[in-house]
Amino acid sequence: MVFPLIGPINYCHMSTLEKPYFRLAHISDLHFSKLTWSPSQFFSKRWLGNMNLALARKHTFDPGGLTSLLPVFLERNIDAVLITGDLTSTSHEKEFALAQEFIETLRQEKFKVFTLPGNHDHYTRKAYKKKLFYEFFDASYTPLTDPVSSLSLKEDGLTGAYFGHNWWVIALDTALATSLLSSNGYFSAELEHKLEIALNDLPDDHNVILINHFPLFATESQRKSLLRREALKKLIERFPKIKLFLHGHTHRHCIADLRSSNLPIILDSGSTAQKNGATWNLIDITSQGCDIEVFKNSRQDNALFWSPVSKSNFKW
Repeated sequence: MVFPLIGPINYCHMSTLEKPYFRLAHISDLHFSKLTWSPSQFFSKRWLGNMNLALARKHTFDPGGLTSLLPVFLERNIDAVLITGDLTSTSHEKEFALAQEFIETLRQEKFKVFTLPGNHDHYTRKAYKKKLFYEFFDASYTPLTDPVSSLSLKEDGLTGAYFGHNWWVIALDTALATSLLSSNGYFSAELEHKLEIALNDLPDDHNVILINHFPLFATESQRKSLLRREALKKLIERFPKIKLFLHGHTHRHCIADLRSSNLPIILDSGSTAQKNGATWNLIDITSQGCDIEVFKNSRQDNALFWSPVSKSNFKW
């Protein structure tokens, strides 16, 4: 089972002595939204999402401000943007269209963009059953030139791409439609088997960035966690080639080096669309390690600015 090459990655400049293989932006939980009042919403979970949107999210999130990331990405010579889910609020077609417009803006600037769904992107059972997310965003990160060996988020819950320099990105779709008071994800036994095969198929000296919407550890509520997360942790422990695990979902930024526990460096970007306190990660991958720079937003005279607030360095 082999993932095809995504094409050449541009080198970029950095202040340290070693030139990075590539530079990534990790953003998440964009929550593009569109209030809808169709009576049909009362036959799905969307009425709860619209109520939450009207009372809270509309005042907390500003996905329209995400275009302010473009000049920062250009200035910092970003090679690829990884978006770890929740591009929408209630998985409505109009919300998907808004998120798609933003991503096309990034791609027009020649950024490679990789997306995966979060629980809000499979918010209603109808959207989940139709796999509506994949009518707007990529199911595979590369052309399906070989349908036997290529994997699809839509059909397999798993896809990947080769960055070069023995580095890969592998994405998981663990989101699903849930009950009114739940936002769990699910790492199924079938997905576990497919991920194990994919990881075994990679050479031992290759490295993996694993991306998923849900964190490896329980959040403040079991109703918001990844079911069978212990199975995913045990699988990751067996594959030290997984160097980074990127996720979203919690809206709280976090960097945790868990290599002493046979787990990777874990990054939560936080929500990049919050009006105040939004964050995202800039990741430089080199032969010796990775630099992770955290950016946070601030407002001045109704203008949105992004500033680096911390930087961490990890050696392989």
